Amino acid sequence: MKNLKEKIRKFLTAGPEVKTLQSESDESQWKFYSGIVYLTFRRVFHYFILIAFFGLFLLIGFGGGYALGIVRNQPIPTISELNHQINHAQNSATLYYAGNKEIATVRPDTVTKKASESELTPLVKNAVTATEDENFYIHKGVLPKSLVRAVLSELTGVGVQTGGSTLTQQLVKMQFLTSQTTWRRKVTEMFYAHKIEKHFSKEDILRAYLTAAPYGKNNRGENIVGIKTAAEGIFGKSISELNLPQAAFIAGLPQSPSVYTPYRLNGKVKSDLDLAMRRKDIVLFRMYRNGDISKKAYLAAKKYDLRADFLAPEKAPKQKKQSGYLYNLVMNKSASLLAENLIEQDGLKVSDVKQDTNRYNQYLTSATELLHQKGYHIKTTIRKPLYQTMQQVVKQNKYGQDRTSRDFDSSTNKWVNTTEHVENGSVVIDNATGKVLAFSGGVDFKNSQINHAFDTYRSPGSSIKPYLVYGPAIEHKLISSQTAIADFPTRFGNYIPTDYNSTVENIFISAQEALSKSYNLPAVNLYSKLVNDKNINLRQDMKKLGLNLSKSEFENLGLALGGTDYGFSVADNASAFSNFYNNGKRADPYYIEEIQDPSGRVIYKHKQNPQKVFSTGTSYIMQKMLHQVVTKGTASSLTGTLKFDYKNLIGKTGTSNDYRDIWFNGSTPGITISSWMGYDNFYGHSYNLDSNSSETNLNLWANIANALYKEDPSIFKLNDAPSRPSSVYKNRVLTRTGTLPGTVSYDGDNINLSGKKTTALSLSPAPNATARFGIGGSTKDYNLFYDYLEGKNNDYGKVLIYTGKTISKKKNINSLFAVADGSTSENAKNYYGKNHEVYRESNNNSSSSTNRNVGANDEQARSTGQGGNNNSSSTTRSTTSTRESPSSSQNNKSESSNANEANEVNSNISPSESAPTSESAPTSGSASTEATAGDAAADNAPTAP
Repeated sequence: MKNLKEKIRKFLTAGPEVKTLQSESDESQWKFYSGIVYLTFRRVFHYFILIAFFGLFLLIGFGGGYALGIVRNQPIPTISELNHQINHAQNSATLYYAGNKEIATVRPDTVTKKASESELTPLVKNAVTATEDENFYIHKGVLPKSLVRAVLSELTGVGVQTGGSTLTQQLVKMQFLTSQTTWRRKVTEMFYAHKIEKHFSKEDILRAYLTAAPYGKNNRGENIVGIKTAAEGIFGKSISELNLPQAAFIAGLPQSPSVYTPYRLNGKVKSDLDLAMRRKDIVLFRMYRNGDISKKAYLAAKKYDLRADFLAPEKAPKQKKQSGYLYNLVMNKSASLLAENLIEQDGLKVSDVKQDTNRYNQYLTSATELLHQKGYHIKTTIRKPLYQTMQQVVKQNKYGQDRTSRDFDSSTNKWVNTTEHVENGSVVIDNATGKVLAFSGGVDFKNSQINHAFDTYRSPGSSIKPYLVYGPAIEHKLISSQTAIADFPTRFGNYIPTDYNSTVENIFISAQEALSKSYNLPAVNLYSKLVNDKNINLRQDMKKLGLNLSKSEFENLGLALGGTDYGFSVADNASAFSNFYNNGKRADPYYIEEIQDPSGRVIYKHKQNPQKVFSTGTSYIMQKMLHQVVTKGTASSLTGTLKFDYKNLIGKTGTSNDYRDIWFNGSTPGITISSWMGYDNFYGHSYNLDSNSSETNLNLWANIANALYKEDPSIFKLNDAPSRPSSVYKNRVLTRTGTLPGTVSYDGDNINLSGKKTTALSLSPAPNATARFGIGGSTKDYNLFYDYLEGKNNDYGKVLIYTGKTISKKKNINSLFAVADGSTSENAKNYYGKNHEVYRESNNNSSSSTNRNVGANDEQARSTGQGGNNNSSSTTRSTTSTRESPSSSQNNKSESSNANEANEVNSNISPSESAPTSESAPTSGSASTEATAGDAAADNAPTAP
């Protein structure tokens, strides 16, 4: 080290010293100054050389580290992987069901034939090596001078006749990597090439190259790969039959196949072949320069009329397009994932590239081409037996009437006859993992190629209520399963929602019954309370469920009924619902398990990232509440059609306005099955389903579930329902109020609330008795409630129907509703059940007593078909206070402002435009009582903590 320092010092200070020059200055002043200038420049030059040397040293160090970093991030394939890809490569991707059962092999967009070693003549080998890699038999895979030439070309923009890649590197690019010209790819390419050269002979490498190289198009207009395919498709000859000019022409094609190919897309010979012929002449010259051919042969081959040898055009055979719901779904997603892989290989961020649409589309195009040209392996989560079973069931089901019309097609500028069929989209998701086990993209792919399970976005209707409204309300301890919620005529700004068929129950309803029978007003009242609570972030919860809704959507109370801007896909809806049987966690739905590159190396593997949305306690309570939908609510017809034990089945129906969309989400502890029905509504149509379509969809869901259960019962995990967590309270509360019994003060009176009890599940102890016990409800509504309990003859519990034709903030909301006339519409019969009666008789058992008897009327007016109070003299009643009966003026009190009492959010939705129609239970008999529905929610629940 000491000697090195001394040598550097001498190098920098070499030359005469200044004192020597000064001693010589007496003889010549000019000689002194010129010596100083010379000495200065000499030493500056020496310093420059030294700095350049150290700079080069650092550059080599950094470059080597960079290269090693790239290689470390992209492992070199094993020898067996290299051998497989070089000698047994596929020309397109293969798609697999779960368990490696083949879905399809992607039809390659090229025609190829492999050439054996014996078919490759010396003429062909010499032509290729002379033009593409004259040092092929000398180098070890990478040629430094060619690399330097490519770098200079890249930096200066001046083209060169050959690139910086050897034949081995070109083979790597064709078989292992992409054509993206980045330094990361170049470094990886060099390492691949070096390893190939170590383990394979030159003849093996050359044969692999000649088999994999692209050669443009043949006389049918087909893309061709491989020299054997080129010889047959361009000249109609075998490789051994090619003469010198023909061999030279073919050898020159791989550098730019699209430019030099003699054929057009239709198989006709190009009129201008100057570039192709020039390229052929360059190949001939290099063969002559290398000594592969004589000058005489070279000159003769240049003059040869090659055009006369090209095959005449032929018509390419028609190939059936590969398509189908499953094939298209897997191909599109695979291209997207592969594009992201290509972006990451180039050291870029996927999110940044996606912001540049054109640039991202270039990657997407490259990825699609790779799937058609290289042997990738795409492994899915779709289980073949389940998928095929599902297709059979969906195809055999009856959905509804077809709609035929004559429409103007703007794409063709013609009038066309169109027929729309009722469509279905269904999906089966594993609750714990998010795996899509099976799906139905539509009833018939020939009629509609839209994948209705993943690509159709429609209003979710009331199917949104469990995870948007009731789940969050339980999670944030706003309600128990038996909390009373108002279902009275209410104006929320300009928005006047109603229940099914423009009706209002005119009563306080338990959360359990409101959910199971899908009443709208309770959902809106509860959502209004949630969305106005600054401590509750519903938007964040919905994002965790995979539902990205805008701020304006959350501000719209119609969202509680499914009023979204763009809607959800079936997969979205199923995924969100599946959390209730996954301890409140949602796993992203997915169907691509992994992707292997042509060498068998895994380049994509799905990673689980479940999101915790609700607590285990909330999930348990929602399971109990949603089970009532199936047994006593809007999906109760399922119980007569299912062929398996439904004790742990939960579900939720959904219907958007005018039967535009019909939904059902159903879950067992193992899987979630979601089904949607509706029309595509092309050409601006507004077709609606029949009024019995909810039953049609439920029947379809049952048929799918039964068939899947028969195929594989284990996926349902019917006996794996969780036990009640310690965080869940089980309390006995009053059926009417959802609170504990007790004395309350209302309108100056002390009132002892007592009566029938039911079981409530919640995350907090049961609330004490309070006068305003419910969610929502105005003073008028509470007056109606307490007067009815006293025995007054009023409209509490009588179904009201909307009669208003216009909306006016000045108009009293009472004038927009009237007691139903007692007749049951056909729609209501289909929806609620044939024995349903919308009219409830008034309470004729009025009382002249001034004592308020709050324990009376335990049998609600809603509990029987006749709607009477059914007061019994033997019923135990208690009262601790007296109160004068309200006068008629008191009974006609003006409605208090709901804006102050219910924390509404203004919305500009009118009743006719309101988000999706409500639903109610399609029971065969009269409506069940609150007590019955409430008790059933927790019949088997453990004792309270």
